Amino acid sequence: MAFASSRIGAQEAIIKPCDLCEDDEDVNWFCKDCFQNLCDRCKKMHLKIPNCRIHEVVSILEGIAITKEAVTNLCQDHNVPFSFFCRTCDQNICSKCLSKKHKKHDFIDIHEYKSELHRMLDSVINEKEVEEGEMSKKLVTWSEFENMCRKTLTTNHTVINEQVKAIQLAATEEGEKLKKSINSQVDGQIAEAIENKERVEAKRGFFHQEIQTIKRNIPLQTTSTLSQFVKTSISRLQSLKPLSLPTPRNSMFTIGSINKDHIRDMIGRDGDQRDASGPSKDKTKKRGKNVLENLQIMRSHKFDEQYVCFSICTSPDGSIWIGGFGYVYKMSSDFSTVLHQIPTRGSRLFCDNISCLQSGDAVVSYCGPSYIDRFTSDGRRVEFTDPSPIGTSYIAVSDDDKVAIAVCEDLVTTTSVVLFSKERKRLNKIEMDANIASLCFDNDGNYVISDTKHQCLTTIDRNGTVLKKTEMKKSYTERMTCDRYGNILGVNGQNVFLMNDKGKVQQSFTLDCNRGINDICIDKDNRLFILVDGYKVIVAKYLE
Repeated sequence: MAFASSRIGAQEAIIKPCDLCEDDEDVNWFCKDCFQNLCDRCKKMHLKIPNCRIHEVVSILEGIAITKEAVTNLCQDHNVPFSFFCRTCDQNICSKCLSKKHKKHDFIDIHEYKSELHRMLDSVINEKEVEEGEMSKKLVTWSEFENMCRKTLTTNHTVINEQVKAIQLAATEEGEKLKKSINSQVDGQIAEAIENKERVEAKRGFFHQEIQTIKRNIPLQTTSTLSQFVKTSISRLQSLKPLSLPTPRNSMFTIGSINKDHIRDMIGRDGDQRDASGPSKDKTKKRGKNVLENLQIMRSHKFDEQYVCFSICTSPDGSIWIGGFGYVYKMSSDFSTVLHQIPTRGSRLFCDNISCLQSGDAVVSYCGPSYIDRFTSDGRRVEFTDPSPIGTSYIAVSDDDKVAIAVCEDLVTTTSVVLFSKERKRLNKIEMDANIASLCFDNDGNYVISDTKHQCLTTIDRNGTVLKKTEMKKSYTERMTCDRYGNILGVNGQNVFLMNDKGKVQQSFTLDCNRGINDICIDKDNRLFILVDGYKVIVAKYLE
């Protein structure tokens, strides 16, 4: 029966073929009355049958949730559906349980309790969305302040030039000194505005990510998991605190005699402090050579529409591994030749992460299922491991061929890293107070973790000792890689960040793309590969 086969659960049901024609292509529908998966063609035939015309056909994702609910919403003692929730015992119970073990307990109808949980969660989500909106207003305020500062510079240079011409008393040199004084002070305010904008944007992005993650997981909850999910989610949401920043002082320059009083009025702080020892020091932040903006683009390659790409890594022999939808591809270094096209474990799986061993084999994790596969350089797929009953998030391979896997401990958070040898031997597991957004190894073989829970970049050794932790003001990174100098390259949306070995963002740039950056990697020749929009690779010469 279709119902029995659907007991495998949501992750396996995604790749289940049509229950009528047994084809695994375009299986997008589920009949609630027959408990059957249907492809597009069989759905039309199904609804033409007289007895089936009134059946309710829904999307396959909704069908997965229905199937999972039907399997898990049963009392293990009496094999009947749950009808009530016992507040005294904090558990779901059926009508038989109520009449025997829970007679005098505080209980409520199960549907009323689920509605109550949804109302509680919606209330907290609404509260945090309001705070997110307030941060958006702050971002606008600081942007306007930055623009005002830049306009002030232009305006006052013009005013000074006019005053210098009017006086005609060897004022050119003094005028230039005065402009430098204004530059020094206003540049400081511009730097402050930029820094505060980055902090607000990062905090707002973190709020948005947490809220959307919880919203996406609400429909996946069953009667058995909803209560704990809501409690955990409310606790996480209530831990979010909005960023507190002062409102920028909106002072303007008054046209008139040029002196330090006007500069103080314009800037809102003391003017340039000079003494006999010489001019004041410029307090604006010094920026190094802008490596990212000066990248030398060597070439770009667009794949055919049949290749849908999600991840990329380079092999020691110079070839390229691409993780796609239903397949893993090994390609020549110039992308002109597909050396191997290897099917994944299921035709509807896509390769979320891919990393390469020194032998040239690729290790792959999938979006959803928890198992990890190894794809050999001669074109074979070998099962590697299954580290978690819930799922895996990210994988990374060290220079000494150790495979680190970030695993999910529940439906929402990724809190631990399991380390394996290339021979599939489990070496250790580190559990952390973190939510891992991405993972890589540094040049010393330590883990580098992007933690969205604490909004920081954390480096830990393989025993779990925290070596350093740096607040990420830009945003968390969705993918990371380490270059040979110890710098970390991170990706978020359309943005690439260059961070030093202490986790501080040094430079960044934004790529003009439609759907964002999928993955990033660096090969042994120091070439940077950026996979964008699921079908295009940009190859650039990185640090010389």
